[in-house]
Amino acid sequence: MSSELSPEVLEPPPRYLLRPAGLLTQLCSAGALLLGTIAFVLVQQNKSGGAALVIAWAAAAMAGLVFGGLMSRGGLIAVIGGAALDALFGIVLLVMDFDALRKLLRILPESDVHMIADILVVAAIVMLAVAVLSLAAIPQARTYAKALHEAEAEYAADEAANAMSFQAMRTVPPTAGMPPPAQPSLQPPPNAPAYVPPPHLAPPTRPSAPPGGYQPMPLPPTEAPGQPQRASFPAGALPLPPPAPTGPSKLYSPLTRASGPMSAPPPVGAAWDGGAPSPPATATNLGWQPNKARTTMMIVRPPTEERRSRRRMYIMLAGFAIGIGAGVGVIVASTGGSNVSDAVTETSKPTSGPAAKPATDNETAGAQPAVVVSDSSAGSDGSAGSGGTPAPAIPTPDVPVRTLLTAQRDLIAKVDATGLASLVASNGVAIGVDADDVAEGRAAVEEVIRKNLGEAPPDGFTVTSKFLAVGQEGNHAWTAEELDISGAGESRRITVTQLAAFVGGRWTVLAQQWARPVADATAERLAILGSLPSPKAIPSKAEGGDDLAKAVRAAFSSRAAFAAARSEREDGFNFGSAPGERVVGGAAIKRLFGRLKSTLKLRDGARVVGGAVWDPSQKDRSWIGFAAVNVDYTQKSRAATDLTQTFRVLAVLLREGEEWKIVQTQFSHAGPIN
Repeated sequence: MSSELSPEVLEPPPRYLLRPAGLLTQLCSAGALLLGTIAFVLVQQNKSGGAALVIAWAAAAMAGLVFGGLMSRGGLIAVIGGAALDALFGIVLLVMDFDALRKLLRILPESDVHMIADILVVAAIVMLAVAVLSLAAIPQARTYAKALHEAEAEYAADEAANAMSFQAMRTVPPTAGMPPPAQPSLQPPPNAPAYVPPPHLAPPTRPSAPPGGYQPMPLPPTEAPGQPQRASFPAGALPLPPPAPTGPSKLYSPLTRASGPMSAPPPVGAAWDGGAPSPPATATNLGWQPNKARTTMMIVRPPTEERRSRRRMYIMLAGFAIGIGAGVGVIVASTGGSNVSDAVTETSKPTSGPAAKPATDNETAGAQPAVVVSDSSAGSDGSAGSGGTPAPAIPTPDVPVRTLLTAQRDLIAKVDATGLASLVASNGVAIGVDADDVAEGRAAVEEVIRKNLGEAPPDGFTVTSKFLAVGQEGNHAWTAEELDISGAGESRRITVTQLAAFVGGRWTVLAQQWARPVADATAERLAILGSLPSPKAIPSKAEGGDDLAKAVRAAFSSRAAFAAARSEREDGFNFGSAPGERVVGGAAIKRLFGRLKSTLKLRDGARVVGGAVWDPSQKDRSWIGFAAVNVDYTQKSRAATDLTQTFRVLAVLLREGEEWKIVQTQFSHAGPIN
């Protein structure tokens, strides 16, 4: 009888929770790595600090990728580690401060920041659910790991026993322990008659030798010189056993259990495994044949190719997350800093006229603002702003300035010029779209706004915020927004910059500029033809300190002086005259104007107002102010000739130490331009 393989197949323990938990942990870790990469790019771009925390977050995400891949093997450390990382990611995203997120995504509108915050909350809930699923899979992990360890130990013991058995079969001869066979005696018994064979049994006579004599028998062929003769077993003799099986290399497909190690052959005459006895000593065939024995193999080793594929998968997944995150972060960080891109960087939900949020009682027509620009606060001699007392610390208001922006968009959608004017200080300054749109005082500002809005369509306007930049210092804020105003089959773009103050419990506009972007090629062509409108002259008038007026005239005396006067604050901003010309960050603006091959100088007067005029806390010394000026900008045209264009500029200035620095500007052409 021959030996045959009779495996006993055992199904592996269930992993219906363990395997999905590992896969979801890897997906959550990849998402966390993607968020970490984007956050790292934004942190570096904004220079807001926290790079070490972001790097630690990315390292934890990489560890989560590895733990998620090992969870399917039932490792308790991998399961608990993956659950802990999932819970960590979820908790961090869930408790993230909205102000920190808004600061990180400062170039996006508040509506988009709210949307991103909601997405992060959903992601946090999903990660916490995956953590709970991983914890629920711990019993399955322990059961599977225990079965795996038992199978590995049993397989190792079986391999060792089988190796010893085969070694014994090779070293112990089949006749070991057998008594020598009995030899018949050749001597006749005593007194026995002589034996005479009958004639037919008489031995034949020996023939004569053949010619040449007898030749010896040839020996069988030998092995290579110096090698021993190959043994020749007679029929039925015991051959050498086959080598021990190694088993396939597929991981746990399926789990099998060995029925026991193979023992050495029993002594001659004893039964083998309960079957027939071994051959007797007088048998010519000294070999033996075992009965059918069940032998199975345990499959425990993952193939080398599979381990390498898993490592490659981790590397590819991590590289994909890092690459996509870096790309998205660079795009988000660079859209606000480009001065030539026309890409839409912010979109808020359109606000139509009938569905617009109604203005509150304080925002309706006739309501007097708490902040009033008045000539009585300080004279033009600068006495109020010449003191050396530093400005007191001013707490940040609990009402965000974005509420003012939302109210303005709603009023524009309803074409409510009176409501918009009510948000401006009584002596506020405004610059409109057309050449003669320079106004001071609420009544004049209302007329300019009404003219710029035009006729109201039947259903009102649909207003969409396409870009928004906000800077703030204490209870003052400067904003720059690009609006898309559509209705009655037409659409137009308006850029709006302004300075607002929170005094008396509400935000009030102190200075404002509206403009329509004009393509550089169109403006250059009109300037060459002499048909580019010339803006209305701005009279010189300064309030709130002579030092502020001197700083404004010095800053606009040349291009180099303008670049030097720019603040390097991260919330600095500049609107150009052409579509998409916007630069975020004072350092970027300084570099831009520092390398331009052009000249810039003040054209006529400058309307300058310091914070001491409207803010009682600045009565001793102004620390913020604004200026409205006209500047001549000269550059080489395409025909290599000097071409001068006059721009209107609204600038917001902030005191840094003992110097005034510009934090926001808007350059615009005077219209109408067709």
